Amino acid sequence: AATGPAAARDARAVLARAAGGEPHAVTVVRDTAGSVAQRLLSSIVAVGASIAERSLATPADIDLAVTTGLGYPAGPLAWGERIGAPRLLELQRALHATTGDPRHRPTRWVTERADLGLALTEAGTSVGDCWG
Repeated sequence: AATGPAAARDARAVLARAAGGEPHAVTVVRDTAGSVAQRLLSSIVAVGASIAERSLATPADIDLAVTTGLGYPAGPLAWGERIGAPRLLELQRALHATTGDPRHRPTRWVTERADLGLALTEAGTSVGDCWG
């Protein structure tokens, strides 16, 4: 990937278009697998998925807790759903394989949802819940 002033100009142009023309400050970070945003998204969704997998809370309750308690604009599972379980799973597998960081290890819950074509925001925390 490109680095330096040219990369920063390219990043600024992309962010300006995404924000309707308003420029954003851009910092060029060391070239690595996955962007900063992808790494954060992977980690945040993995925590929410882990909570759902353990049946500690429903997806709706997890997202509500994060939006009301932490002030996030969307909950972790809603964010994951925006890119879809299959793409999230692909991202997590790639990040985990490249970095070895356990924060990016896909949960069984995300893997099953991707395989079954289920939304991350749907009720039910196991395959048995979906077929029972």
